[in-house]
Amino acid sequence: MLDAVIKNATLIPMTEDNLVIYNASIGIKDGLIAYIGSEPPEASEVVDAHGHIVMPGLINAHAHTAMCIMRGYADDYPLKQWLYEKVFPVEARLDERAIVSGAMLGMAEMLRTGTTSFSDMYFCQPAVADAVKNVGMRANLCNAVLALGDDYDFNSDRAVAETYELLDYYGANGLIRADVGIHAEYTSPPHVWKLAHEIAAASGAITHIHLSETSLEHEQAKQRHGMTATAAFEKNGILDTRVLAAHGVWLEENDMAILAAHGASVAHCPVSNLKLGSGIANISAMLKAGVNVCLGTDGACSNNSLDLFEEIKLAALLAKGSTLDPSNITAYEALKLATVNGAKAQGREDETGRIAVGLSADMIMIDTSAPHLFPMYDPISTVVYSARGSDVELTMVGGKVLYRGGEWTSIDVRQVMRDVREFAVPVVLNRTNLG
Repeated sequence: MLDAVIKNATLIPMTEDNLVIYNASIGIKDGLIAYIGSEPPEASEVVDAHGHIVMPGLINAHAHTAMCIMRGYADDYPLKQWLYEKVFPVEARLDERAIVSGAMLGMAEMLRTGTTSFSDMYFCQPAVADAVKNVGMRANLCNAVLALGDDYDFNSDRAVAETYELLDYYGANGLIRADVGIHAEYTSPPHVWKLAHEIAAASGAITHIHLSETSLEHEQAKQRHGMTATAAFEKNGILDTRVLAAHGVWLEENDMAILAAHGASVAHCPVSNLKLGSGIANISAMLKAGVNVCLGTDGACSNNSLDLFEEIKLAALLAKGSTLDPSNITAYEALKLATVNGAKAQGREDETGRIAVGLSADMIMIDTSAPHLFPMYDPISTVVYSARGSDVELTMVGGKVLYRGGEWTSIDVRQVMRDVREFAVPVVLNRTNLG
């Protein structure tokens, strides 16, 4: 007997272009998808998905999850001023309690809006990993190397120590995985990249970086190296292992060819890029060049939301508007960015991102009863152009329901919000208490 079955579902499995299966049943056994068909098999638990769309959980391929404690703190600044004058001073004050409370708040938001796996770049990641384990989500975690001073010592860098700690405890495979982080070309020199790359090469971990996010960053990289940041990373061997590059707003044609040749992924973060005035990434050209494009929210300090449904719709609209071609990035292609492509970017393509027998039961159910989702002629178009994160009724990871109908099964959201108020907000505001 199966552990659970979801029946009467409108299923978008993401296994074949534009495939929708009506009145589908999905069986779950030991956390894996064990059956897909028209007749519901016997199971210990039966979930009736009539009136709901069932699809793979969404994958947030670039986040700074704990930064939701700075949601609304630094709005309407250009990236350099935002980062150096607003964000870096706060981050210098953050302690583990504040960061973990922020990570918990971010995970609650992601589960509420249909995200089941995320790639995170931030601080205190071993403690965050423990929190992720308790919650039950999938996560690729890294603390990125920043080498800003002349006295920088790689061997005493806390980010490096955390990387080794994550690798020792979680490894580069599993529900929680260690990535290697290089913050960006402009925050460390090539010899530091190489040292980080040695860790990735030895462990099989993904290298997570920021790449060509702004025009200024892109042009200054060419002045420093005589070539683009992408070409500099390639020259120094960084792209020889699997790389997940965030943003890619100002990639040149040759950059895209380089990334494609090395099998690299680019995490497109359209909301953050627009809000910071960084520009619009040409994902149509990237996809045509063979780059695996996925989606990320970036941090909530530059986005204000961790809702991937906003990114899915905006990614499709920007591609259409910037090319004056309404057929550019179809609804199905946009949905792939947040599912199939995201799984590949995380090294989880044989684990999640699709609903197929043998893959993990990472699924979400979308309630289609709301007026803004009616009538529904094409479920895929409805998900991409009409649905919101708030329409998610159920979020499941590895066959375990983590969110359902306004309730979290592994997060005490009220306590998390109290923790953020007590531990994080005073640090952000640089106050000992809120009086």
